[in-house]
Amino acid sequence: MTILGRRALAFAALSVAAIGCSQPLTASPPAQALRGEAIDPEFTLVITSPKATWRVEEAIVVQAELAYRGALPELTIGGSGGGLIGFSVRELGGDRRMDAVREADCAFFTISPGQPITSSYRKSGTIDPGEPNEGFYRQFFADPLFHLPAGSWQVEAWAQLNVGPECRGRTVDLRASLLIIVQ
Repeated sequence: MTILGRRALAFAALSVAAIGCSQPLTASPPAQALRGEAIDPEFTLVITSPKATWRVEEAIVVQAELAYRGALPELTIGGSGGGLIGFSVRELGGDRRMDAVREADCAFFTISPGQPITSSYRKSGTIDPGEPNEGFYRQFFADPLFHLPAGSWQVEAWAQLNVGPECRGRTVDLRASLLIIVQ
């Protein structure tokens, strides 16, 4: 064996020894993204979150998307002036819930295939004075971000709209939800 061959063999042996002695690299498992869906013959409502488990101190991220899958290049639809998509949150195994509240007016929106209407999570709801969870609700609505206490929570996106003139046509009512764990 030549000197060059012995050096290459020695280098290879040292490399294998160094690799064998090194600590394995550990990566955190990727966060499991969530997706919920509701389907109508012409519309799809999808709610997503980049992960299923959140820490109490983290602001939770949720988004919903209303897509039109019909044949027209553009469609005018009617719905609440506050937006077509509302959100509700319900504690599983508990009694706290914040239901979507929608304005009763009729506004018009345009939607096209391939150009969905999207909305990040928005808080809405009411507080009844004197109810057992009044303090929790006041704190929840006062926080500009979306935080929840430890537990299991169902987060729902709701799209209610009318196809037709003056909010009197066919009613579409879609609800899609996710299960979020807060630790």
